[in-house]
Amino acid sequence: MNKFYLIDKPYGITSFDILRQLKKKLSLKKMWHTWTLDPLATGLVFVACGNYTKLIPYFEKDTKSYTATILLDGVTDSYDAETPVRALSPDEQAYFKQTLDVQSVQKVLWENFSGTIKQMPPKYSALKIGGQKALDLVRKGKEFELQARDATIFSIEILSYSYPRLELACSVSAGTYIRSIAHDLGQLLGCGGYIESLRRTKIGKLDFLYAQTLDDFSPEKSVPVQALFPIERLQNLADFLQEKLNNGMPYPSEDRQEDGVYFLQQDHEISYIIEKKEGMIFPLRKI
Repeated sequence: MNKFYLIDKPYGITSFDILRQLKKKLSLKKMWHTWTLDPLATGLVFVACGNYTKLIPYFEKDTKSYTATILLDGVTDSYDAETPVRALSPDEQAYFKQTLDVQSVQKVLWENFSGTIKQMPPKYSALKIGGQKALDLVRKGKEFELQARDATIFSIEILSYSYPRLELACSVSAGTYIRSIAHDLGQLLGCGGYIESLRRTKIGKLDFLYAQTLDDFSPEKSVPVQALFPIERLQNLADFLQEKLNNGMPYPSEDRQEDGVYFLQQDHEISYIIEKKEGMIFPLRKI
């Protein structure tokens, strides 16, 4: 069974919990998800089934969009509400409520959270350190250091603001932590900040059009490959190419299409990935 599914993850479960439930519903073992969501986050999780797991590297770096509610009244170790809040005192909160207006917040966002930035990932994350998740190391009391990483913020917009609650919409590169944006924003403003709620609203070109919940899951409602890959990169596999592809050897291209990666379809399913380069076709992978 080669399929893609888009699941609207509920609050309180992990992305891996989604796989466990889908494997039971579909009686399928080969399955993986991309773009992990924290248990306290909701929204879109993309799942590949069967041999379509081999296609993940070709779209796993897609841009993602979120809406986030940030509380600017303290800090937490996890940068969200999963761990205890070290809250500002009532007097400090009263001060920031009086002095921290939307223009001040917007200025800090524009100056510090636009384009490619250096970002420190949260220690409470699935980031691997020496083969172990940083989150697991924290819970074991292990000391470790994280390195700042590049993150790209394509857009960030204030949807609403009434201290201490700030709601943002943002579009970011893969590997960007919205929790780190909340924490770093709070540090720059001087009041602290952490995520109250987070919802992923878009993955690449995919929005809720193809999404479904686990409770109302239907195997028939899969994501078509045309929604993932540019239509010009999808081609039908001609019978005479089958043997050439199976041999794994490059061969001359018979068309003048531009260089790049193409996905060959057979019986409405992607069966091969090829690369066209300098008049030649190179088989990359059989699906």
